[in-house]
Amino acid sequence: MLIGCRSYFSYSGNSTSDIPFHKRKPPNMDKAIIIGTNGPQLEPRYYEIVGNVMSQVDNVTVFWNHCKDAVEMLRYEAETVGANALINVSCTSGKYNADASRTAITFKNREEALKVLKGIKAIPE
Repeated sequence: MLIGCRSYFSYSGNSTSDIPFHKRKPPNMDKAIIIGTNGPQLEPRYYEIVGNVMSQVDNVTVFWNHCKDAVEMLRYEAETVGANALINVSCTSGKYNADASRTAITFKNREEALKVLKGIKAIPE
């Protein structure tokens, strides 16, 4: 009887980072943005690299968008360490799982960085 509900009970996910404690900042109220790899990139003078974040999700159903969940877990992990954005996001999806990783950054000046991203028509997600 529980076979149809099995996929909901078998979902798992985790995220982690290699960000040293001295580079962590308190979480802020702004959602971390993801700067898409398909468009122009922000120049390094506008940000500081904080470290790498990684996530993994598993689900027994093949009809689930595993990468979407893995990337959202990356975003959450970045937010918890005080990062403003993620760059160079990649995700590898299997039949029942996905692994995502990338670089978390903090803007030196958030307003200026967002203005530059808009000016170069970067693709924030």
